[in-house]
Amino acid sequence: MQRARLPLLGLRAFEATARHLSVSKAASELCVTPGAVSQQVKLLEDTVGVPLLRRKGRSVELTDAGQVLRPALTQAFQTIELTLNAIARRPRHDTLKLCLLPTLAEKWLMPRLSRFHGAHPEVDIQIMTSFRTIQFEAEDVDMASFTGKDLPTGLEGVRLFDDEFLPVCNPALLQHYKRLAAPRDLARTTLLYSVRRMDDWQRWLALAGAADLRPQRSLSFENSSLAIQAAVDGLGVAVVQRAYVTDLLKAGILVAPFDLVARSENGYYLVWSAARAASPTFRSFLQWVLKEAGRNAA
Repeated sequence: MQRARLPLLGLRAFEATARHLSVSKAASELCVTPGAVSQQVKLLEDTVGVPLLRRKGRSVELTDAGQVLRPALTQAFQTIELTLNAIARRPRHDTLKLCLLPTLAEKWLMPRLSRFHGAHPEVDIQIMTSFRTIQFEAEDVDMASFTGKDLPTGLEGVRLFDDEFLPVCNPALLQHYKRLAAPRDLARTTLLYSVRRMDDWQRWLALAGAADLRPQRSLSFENSSLAIQAAVDGLGVAVVQRAYVTDLLKAGILVAPFDLVARSENGYYLVWSAARAASPTFRSFLQWVLKEAGRNAA
């Protein structure tokens, strides 16, 4: 096959799927939908003329052809990655690269970022979003987000905010349902949530003494940002992290029908490798983040 006709998207999709033996994990790594991964793999199979994967429910297996192709692709992508990292590690001028959870980037960082740019107009920031764990020794990333009880071994970091969550909704929704005086009144509403935080409603309702509540209906979303937007649009009542909706609550765009806030032991961190912390640009951004984290806690 001629190099100009190589199906690069399909090769990436197949290599990630074959490595994880999971379409959903490959989609998470590549920051696309599982459907997009399956489509690219199918196009690759059509191009080479042989099946590469066997689908078995939610898992996949490699065909004989897939077993031949997978190690060659993995080695090739590793070579490309190492070469690009070596190039990217050359001195960069006033550029900071962040890889964050999508909702953290959209709902926590972005509303604040103008304050940093106002104080440091010379600094360029590149923001990527992903749910995967960043390997700092192999990737050209300065800072990344992390959620957990404690910092990962070998990394430094700052705790941005605690994992606190509560129900929120559009003010007009309260008028529609006339009253939401008690948590059990939520049974008449549509409950909104992120599929990545599927236990939040159960935990909040248990804390509110309504663990057996069954809602009229529910809607799930890929991430908390979509659940928040659905609440803003009046689709129902969302359970979301308080730090993501503080400004929306202050502006009256959303309201919290109940004062009860649930908490876990986890925190949301910004983490980095010590080797990344030497530049003045990094230190300036870190000082600003510390100030913003303190502002968020106040």
